[in-house]
Amino acid sequence: MVEFLHAAGGIALLLFAMRFLRKGLDRLVGERLDVWVGRVTGSAPRAALAGAAIGAVVPSSTSVSLLSITLVREGELALERALALTLGAFVGITITVHLVAFNIFQQAPILALVGVMLFQGSGREKVRAVGQIVLSVAFLFMGVAVISDATKLLASAKEVPQLLEMAADHPTVLVLLGAALTVAAQSSTATIAVIVALGLTDQRLMSDGVALPFVVGANLGICVTLLLAGWKQMDSRRLGIGVTLVRTSVAIAIILALPIPVLWMEKIPASLPERIAIAHTAFNFVAMLLALPLLVPVTKLAALLTGADGLRLGSAALRSSRWPHEPAVALSQSKREIGLVTREIVDMLEEAWEALKSGDEQIFKQIRGRDDQVDRLDRQIKVYLTATMGDALPEDLDRERDRQLRFLTDLETIGDVIDRNLVSAAMKKSKKGVRFSEEGWEELKSYFRGTTATLELASAVFVTDSADMARKLLEHKTRMRDEEIALREKHYDRLQKGGQSTLETTDLHLEILSQLKHINHVVCGVAYGVLRNASDAAANAALLSGESQLAPGLTGSAFPREGALHGAI
Repeated sequence: MVEFLHAAGGIALLLFAMRFLRKGLDRLVGERLDVWVGRVTGSAPRAALAGAAIGAVVPSSTSVSLLSITLVREGELALERALALTLGAFVGITITVHLVAFNIFQQAPILALVGVMLFQGSGREKVRAVGQIVLSVAFLFMGVAVISDATKLLASAKEVPQLLEMAADHPTVLVLLGAALTVAAQSSTATIAVIVALGLTDQRLMSDGVALPFVVGANLGICVTLLLAGWKQMDSRRLGIGVTLVRTSVAIAIILALPIPVLWMEKIPASLPERIAIAHTAFNFVAMLLALPLLVPVTKLAALLTGADGLRLGSAALRSSRWPHEPAVALSQSKREIGLVTREIVDMLEEAWEALKSGDEQIFKQIRGRDDQVDRLDRQIKVYLTATMGDALPEDLDRERDRQLRFLTDLETIGDVIDRNLVSAAMKKSKKGVRFSEEGWEELKSYFRGTTATLELASAVFVTDSADMARKLLEHKTRMRDEEIALREKHYDRLQKGGQSTLETTDLHLEILSQLKHINHVVCGVAYGVLRNASDAAANAALLSGESQLAPGLTGSAFPREGALHGAI
């Protein structure tokens, strides 16, 4: 019993080492790794090589998986290259297992000494991060040493070798066991290090026939981690499915022909632990080579399995655009994409009302997922409008680009207001378990509807460039301003009467009104640009026709400035 506890303690030390390592790597490279990856992954083979380099330096399958998911989610990396990057990284990660297999964990105390000196002896963040990484490797080796010592005592029991010999006749069970341990540990390296430790202890405790299915299972288990981490967002979900398809194909081939790869493994002129490490590397290397010529079919199959919902924002349209050097066409494309962002914002606001009404945590998560998509599109469209299109635009097209950038920025701001403030208010209501008064609830409902109408009118103004529609939007904004003032006064009247529900919800009620008022104010900025353009166009037409007297309200002097409009409205 004590031996099992010692072995469990060694496994716990391995898990802590891998998590401590991930934290150290985050402190060391931060966001710079994302930038570097974006620069060097210009093609699938380069992405695979970059992934292998990252995996060698960042020996954490979970960290690499999260990096790939982040790059795909933010639109920084195409799905095909992200798949190549991930599979290449899994090859590089296997270096850590080779270090364990070479039986150098006796040097762990020296590594721990160096790590502590760097981690505790320096005030510089980067030096401390390096010390944390060195300490993590030392903990990893210590965990292997503890497991090895514990299994030496287990080897004396006849039952353990017999159980492992029986397990060799049921490779599927070993595959499932390896996968389950990897999912629990969130690290294939830690799982395989346990097998290596068993091989270092006694040949009776481990054999090639037992080790290979276990290695296969460990490599499948990390696919589950990747799927779970990226499931909420469509592109990262497809990445997880693509990786799983490739690695599962390799795993099935190995298990179906198990005697042959086991025979090959036994003929490798190396110790059993080294053969386990080589098998681990070979699995990942074969998966990478298999995937490189099939990246497009694999990603298409992943898209087919996930349905078409992932295309609803049209985020690929600008990345694959053929028109960045035709400004008029390019601006029509970006305008269409911004219209889709507007629809997403309207959906977020409607869902915020549902969240306020029901307190459903799933809706909270859904809104935050939409906000992530809005942020991603905001970045892509801004890059397209600025860096991709360049600076040399005719004056009228340059004005149109500025107008699109301003409206897009306003939409992103509104998305943040909904995500951070309205969702936060809904969560507070749910946690406190309070209820608005019947009158207060109907007032908020009415103001939510009016704000949704404001967003829809603003979208129409942006799409049509209609001066009449812009004036209609500003008139609606005036009504919304007056309604907000009236609703506050009604709330204060109820508050003076001392209604219990009003007292309990007064802060939430006023906060929600303030946030909706802010949304109404921000989104109406699009009207001023349209009206100013209409004024300029009318003035130019008058000059061309030789008129000396322009219609009131259309000249630059007669038409109020944007700031004046803000003050008036």
